[in-house]
Amino acid sequence: MTKLYKSILIPPAVLIVLIMRLLHPFITIRWGRINIARIGCITPADWYLSVHYGRMCKGKYFDIFYFEHLEVVSNKQWWAMWKRVLRIFPFGRLAEVVVRISRVLPDNKLYNIPTLDITPSTISERKNILERLLKRTEPNIAFTPQEERFGHQELMRMGISKNIPFVCFHARDAAYLDTVHPHEKWDYHDYRDSNILNYIPAVEELTRRGYLAIRMGSVVKDKLSTSNSAVIDYASNGNRTDFLDVYLGAKCDFFLCSDTGLSIIPETFKRHVVYVNWVPIGRIPIWVSSGIYILKKFYSLKENRDLTIIEIMQSGLGNSGSSQDFETNGIQLRENTLGEIMAVVIEMEDRLKGKWKVSPEDGELQKRFWACLGVDNMNPNVRIGAEFLRQNKNLLSITNQRFR
Repeated sequence: MTKLYKSILIPPAVLIVLIMRLLHPFITIRWGRINIARIGCITPADWYLSVHYGRMCKGKYFDIFYFEHLEVVSNKQWWAMWKRVLRIFPFGRLAEVVVRISRVLPDNKLYNIPTLDITPSTISERKNILERLLKRTEPNIAFTPQEERFGHQELMRMGISKNIPFVCFHARDAAYLDTVHPHEKWDYHDYRDSNILNYIPAVEELTRRGYLAIRMGSVVKDKLSTSNSAVIDYASNGNRTDFLDVYLGAKCDFFLCSDTGLSIIPETFKRHVVYVNWVPIGRIPIWVSSGIYILKKFYSLKENRDLTIIEIMQSGLGNSGSSQDFETNGIQLRENTLGEIMAVVIEMEDRLKGKWKVSPEDGELQKRFWACLGVDNMNPNVRIGAEFLRQNKNLLSITNQRFR
């Protein structure tokens, strides 16, 4: 049936491709694909709008996006909000056939929306793209007035009034993908997982400072173990909705998380984010509006020590995207301690309150870290946790012999 369905789409797809080619001397129709089955996969579209803000319908390009994998929509509220701001072709499967046919013809790249890439390995135009991303200080999507009223009512129902600050927190685990996409193997993502219970002392400290702390997630492995009524296990208490997933992430004072797709919500809405247990150190997102990172340790079983930043990058593990890579190289990833998570959370809160003081040593350690990483960090609002660097100066060493 799938083959039959696709064969039926071939004639109209060929017609669309012919029209695209005929119109090319006057205007170029370009296609961009969005995977809506994973909430974090919207990033390219967000970058596109930031870089081309106000010029989507102008110039010699007519850009069209289409959604793939509509049989599984990660979050319907998220999907609806992006449909408001992007030019969406409503027939995703037909668009896929159009793109496949166009791909076998000459000059096919002209008809694809270029994928923006500002990772450290990308040199060409990286600075220009980053500057344009950071210049866009307003979110590319927004809630309607009706959604704002409904959101305010929902916050009140949760006990969050206007004068009560709140933070969201989330630790990635395998439960979501194993539940929503049960027929695929996801264990290569396990290196991104962390224990949500290690976050509890930090968020309880925030509650003593007047915050409510809301644990996020749609499908999670473990429930929280705390008697603190100001810590709300929203992910497990039966009250989560697609709308609140987005609204809470968009309105929180800051978001505490590991390497997870859910961070795209506060990132999109220009909220402050604390990232803990970060592993792909070669791909630290320096394009976010405000972020503080601390890293998992790369412990070498062979060397019986933590690898330095330079060794991690030289080994290629700093850009790895598979748990198998670490196992093969005899690397044990060690999660951040309770104290490390506590310190970086307090740093973010103190910075937001204007109480944080940067010492000369802290400034020097930041420079050393980015130099070891081989990155010119052009975003002053992205940094590595100060206390983390103070306590782990050995990671910045350049004297250890190269890891093999």
